[in-house]
Amino acid sequence: MGKKLENMTTDERIAYWAAQREKERIQRRDRIGKLSIEQRAAVIKVNELLDSIIDIALYPDMGGIKMVSAYDLQELSDAKDTMEFQFNLKE
Repeated sequence: MGKKLENMTTDERIAYWAAQREKERIQRRDRIGKLSIEQRAAVIKVNELLDSIIDIALYPDMGGIKMVSAYDLQELSDAKDTMEFQFNLKE
């Protein structure tokens, strides 16, 4: 059994948490890898669109909420519909 966290030195704690983050990153990669190509594409598309629209809406130098276009919202709605279909979220 390894050392308890409270008994570790600062360097040991840094290494411990780095290892924990790497382990979690690998677990997340494995989980998304289990999705079908269509499901993965749907999740990525929604994430990209949300990132873009939120950047525009929240930051005044990007134009603010008034600069989010109807086209942007329609693209997001289409991506949401695809994701709902891929994950059976409407049932």
